[in-house]
Amino acid sequence: MTDSAQKTNAFKWQPNAKLLVFSVLMMPFLLSLGLWQLDRADEKQQIVDRHAGNQQLPPVISAEELLADRDHQYRLAWIQGAVDNQRVIILDNKAKNGRPGYEILQSVTVPGLTKKLLINRGWIEASLDRAILPTISPIEGEVQLRGYLYHALKGGYRLDDGIGQVLDWPSRIGWITVERAEELFGEDFLSYQLRLDQDSVGALKTGWTTVAVQPEKHIGYAVQWFAMAITLLIMTIIANSNLVSWLKKHPIN
Repeated sequence: MTDSAQKTNAFKWQPNAKLLVFSVLMMPFLLSLGLWQLDRADEKQQIVDRHAGNQQLPPVISAEELLADRDHQYRLAWIQGAVDNQRVIILDNKAKNGRPGYEILQSVTVPGLTKKLLINRGWIEASLDRAILPTISPIEGEVQLRGYLYHALKGGYRLDDGIGQVLDWPSRIGWITVERAEELFGEDFLSYQLRLDQDSVGALKTGWTTVAVQPEKHIGYAVQWFAMAITLLIMTIIANSNLVSWLKKHPIN
């Protein structure tokens, strides 16, 4: 084979500056998105594992246990108390199955405690007329409320509702934490709220979700980003070389 034929058959780089710059910029971006999704999958798996583990523990049933310095997140609780029916929080923008709605939260006085307990009774459908608030059935007398303890996790979106002080009850607000409940009610609260079970006294529609997106879905997203990065690498090599013609002349058996 002559030298010219060997050169013709040789693999050669044919750099395209614009395409190379694009690839150099995009490759770290795609890889970082894939790694971020893996981190999210790990975070969600920790939440799922924590939920499963704490729900296996015996229910919290006493005031002393509520005050104990322990990890009560997702732990079942059966709490005796009297619900404040005069002051009701209507948590806005809680769609369910494509329908607009609210979550309903109230304060509970627990015997033996100076701090209040915030309960989330669940979901109720909203009127299409924003001026009409839902009618909330009261929880009369001292009752046993059943559910699980929950403290808001970090992150997520908070809608600025512009409410600093409640003048009229019920109050429709955009977001809630135990800390904000203390500001709205003007009282001290326990660090966890109680999300009611469907069969509890006073429960509305519950069906609580542990995580909005399962770990497996985040892993799937990560695979997609990594696949895009690999595709970009292959396309960059093809666009900046004679790889296609070289493979035709050097078939892989």
